[in-house]
Amino acid sequence: MKNDNAHSLRLVESLRLHAGEDTAEEFERLHPLSKSADYLKKFEWTKEACRFLEERFDGERIEAIRRDCHCNDGRSNAEKMRKYLNRAESVREFAELFDRSETFASLEYISERELRFCYPQCYCSCVKRVPKQVSGTWCLCTLGNAEGMFRELFGDTVKVSLLESIKTGGERCVISVSR
Repeated sequence: MKNDNAHSLRLVESLRLHAGEDTAEEFERLHPLSKSADYLKKFEWTKEACRFLEERFDGERIEAIRRDCHCNDGRSNAEKMRKYLNRAESVREFAELFDRSETFASLEYISERELRFCYPQCYCSCVKRVPKQVSGTWCLCTLGNAEGMFRELFGDTVKVSLLESIKTGGERCVISVSR
């Protein structure tokens, strides 16, 4: 089977970066994913990918691998969010302006140094269509996306952590963003 699916290619690259060439090649050989794979095959592949990571690495290393395996860098959403930030006089006002106009996500104001970025639904094309849960390992990729987005807005001092995800049983995906 060909391994040409973008999700798999990103995971292989992240494994190369964080675990070395041999581990990346082993994963690619054992768990190829074709770009023609349907949503059920992608879902099964994600379960295999999580098992592979969880059997070999500790939580910190898994998070680093998955964080660097995100679908986009967050810049397009950051551009969308910047217009609200530029009009706001505070982080609270930024969150309020964003929430009045956007539906793809919401912002909860915690303090001038902390927000919660929330998705009302799972957007991951590998798992969203299957009404089953996955390991929290899979959802850690959203941290790379959120980190990129909020670094574009607030600078390099941003820290993100995943508090809740739909595919692990949560009602929404919630990422804590602090600076």
